Amino acid sequence: MFTRRHSGATNNKKEAIIPAISDLQKEPWFTDLSRLSNDELIRIYSTITNGYDFAKNAWYMPLGDDKRCPIMIAKGHKTPYTLEEMTEFQDVAKNLEEQYRRFIDAWDFGYITKSDIKGAILALFQLRTIEIAEKV
Repeated sequence: MFTRRHSGATNNKKEAIIPAISDLQKEPWFTDLSRLSNDELIRIYSTITNGYDFAKNAWYMPLGDDKRCPIMIAKGHKTPYTLEEMTEFQDVAKNLEEQYRRFIDAWDFGYITKSDIKGAILALFQLRTIEIAEKV
């Protein structure tokens, strides 16, 4: 088992926002989130920290402003501006909706917040770092 020592209150406050991986693993949406690569998780995390408002229920009607759900951002898909792009967007969205249904439903129905997603991403990064250190 690995343990970390922290000196100072600042580090302890940062650690407090990371939920326990054992608690997260009980959540169906977390399984979908954990299937994303580190690069995809970083896209979501940086988008959250930049104050972006993710779309809800915007899979098939992303007209107007830049409105994408967290999974579309993770996968690097841009907002469509033409009818051809819209058709492609809809096809991609349908496929992603099937693959990440539990996460998307949790987001769309308000079961999880940006804060929940951010904490889960930090927990995944912490877990993945420990796993890599163990193999070295």
